[in-house]
Amino acid sequence: MGTPMTLMHVRPKGRAGIQTPLLGFLAGPHADLIAHAWPAPHSGFFTLPTARRHAAAILLGRAPEMRMGEIIHAVERGRDRDVACLLMRGEAPGGLMKALGRLGEVLWEAGDYTRFLSLFAEEEAARVLRHMKAIGADRLALIGKLPIQLRQAGIISRLPALPVAVDDLAEAFRLALRIHGAVEAVAMASRWNRARDTLALFDMAAEALQPVRFGSVMALPRLPEAFVQVNDRKALVSVALEFRNCLRDFAGDLSAGRMAVYTVRVAGEHLAVALRQDPAGWRLAEALGVQNADASDAALRHIVAVLDAAGVRTGQSTWALARQLHDHACDRCGPAHIGPRETWRDRLALGSLWD
Repeated sequence: MGTPMTLMHVRPKGRAGIQTPLLGFLAGPHADLIAHAWPAPHSGFFTLPTARRHAAAILLGRAPEMRMGEIIHAVERGRDRDVACLLMRGEAPGGLMKALGRLGEVLWEAGDYTRFLSLFAEEEAARVLRHMKAIGADRLALIGKLPIQLRQAGIISRLPALPVAVDDLAEAFRLALRIHGAVEAVAMASRWNRARDTLALFDMAAEALQPVRFGSVMALPRLPEAFVQVNDRKALVSVALEFRNCLRDFAGDLSAGRMAVYTVRVAGEHLAVALRQDPAGWRLAEALGVQNADASDAALRHIVAVLDAAGVRTGQSTWALARQLHDHACDRCGPAHIGPRETWRDRLALGSLWD
């Protein structure tokens, strides 16, 4: 016999191979490839154990990394350990094939398989996956949102099903490390892992956003000369009149050092830029033109890039995030009020000046 053909050679140029309706339902986006490997009525594929069918979908999607004949032989006759090593492209953690058998009968999207294998490569996450009675792609997507330090059994088991709540928990951990230092990552994650329930976990995250010391004022970021700081009452009144906005209402916060205002000309626009200080540092709170006209995307992206280089962050204040964390998990207080987060501009969380 000749050398087995690769998937690139056997896949038809036009109409896909014949598929039964059952294969189309169970295999979804993988049905075409599987129909070539196990032609209709696909009995060789259907008689495979669940874990082997998922393994087949993953390996077939990697063509031409492996030949079709090699894939068929591996999933039909290979030892579990050998198939697992193929899936992981090297040494595989124990329990991988058993975990694959708990993914359900319907094959997953390629990206979900990638996430599954990536998580199984992590010691703590793999320990959790080994003990899950049923593994769902939506649950793995939630786990994947967490920083690697938080992918521990106690934390994962207490995650709510709401993706935005998990996003906030991950953001809280990131900001908490800005406040307390990256050296606290392991200890902080360990404390959160011991939370007794979801509310306790989210309240721990909210507490971690509190300042280390009260009354401290951070040094202003060093910005390019194009950013002209408003540093006295006279300049504030002048800018408020020029831009026809309410900046004069913030004289107290400016004098206390919790807020800073600059004017800048960028992309043909004259903008007033406001920064606020919270326990996680300085953040961009607003950037508007005359009469509070929105800045263009081009101008705003330039400002964000300059501020990021100077250590100024974007996004919600720690105070707003702490409030949301509690409301996500508290039946009496929730649900949390969440603003739009669909676009890049939404996620900047501009306009929160009064926290």
